[in-house]
Amino acid sequence: MFAVLKKICCFLLFISVTAIASSTEPDLPEFPEKIAALNWTQAEMLLTLGVVPAGVTSIKGYREWQSDDPVMPESVTELGQRAEPGLEAIAALKPDLILGYKWRHSRIVSELKTIAPTVLYSQYPSQEDPVDYFLRMQGIFRSVAHILGREALAERRLKEMESELEQARSSIQAAGLTGQKVVVGKFVGMGLGLRVYGDLSLAGAIVNRIGLENSWHSSLPGRDFTHVDLLKLTTMGDASLIIIGSQPEHLPTMAQSPVWNALPAVKEGRVYYLPALWSYGGPESAARMANAFAHHLAPEV
Repeated sequence: MFAVLKKICCFLLFISVTAIASSTEPDLPEFPEKIAALNWTQAEMLLTLGVVPAGVTSIKGYREWQSDDPVMPESVTELGQRAEPGLEAIAALKPDLILGYKWRHSRIVSELKTIAPTVLYSQYPSQEDPVDYFLRMQGIFRSVAHILGREALAERRLKEMESELEQARSSIQAAGLTGQKVVVGKFVGMGLGLRVYGDLSLAGAIVNRIGLENSWHSSLPGRDFTHVDLLKLTTMGDASLIIIGSQPEHLPTMAQSPVWNALPAVKEGRVYYLPALWSYGGPESAARMANAFAHHLAPEV
């Protein structure tokens, strides 16, 4: 029943984002080849679909924080920052299509549309659109594939992702960890706080889908995460803690506090330090996150 409902949600979300794209931008080119991606998510999705973007914002950041998987070719043109794309650089590129996100790029959409047809997607859930990121991502991925005429390839990639999630789920089950409560976080703000991912996030969805239990449920309005200080982190109870993007030998000030060291997960050695994982990617990022969670929590399986 869950699998059927998931497919229905994915289908409805695909129809929704495709309808928005076609209604707001009726002159999309047929199978565009020269595409400007104004965020790492769209860049990843294009590469996953076998299309090298002509230009991408903050390429250095993609290689560091997105983990450069799929690999960003050296031939791709730098287009400025994700929040401040370089309009002159985009115009000089002469793209067939521009892809971005509403929350970052709505304020410059008029300028973007004078350069090339532009499609902006909704990244975060909201009260009006509460679909979690995992399902939302699949709808956006299918929409991009539809624009490119690569629907069949997109479905193969999504099946590959589901296979990776099922393998991670099997590892968690074999290790006897099914149902274990976990909180997924990332140090931010000079290491004085922790960004914790809620149920509507990719991390929260992956945790639940591989057989663990996401134990942090709240999020900031219009986001899929919240920022917590040390005292608030004590409310996580006995949940294990997954830290993304930090290693034990390079922990920030927050981890030196007696409060941190009194957390049950810290005292009992149930803090897992993972390399950088992109929390707002496509199928590649989702599969990589599932594999990383399973590998670190169940390394001997």
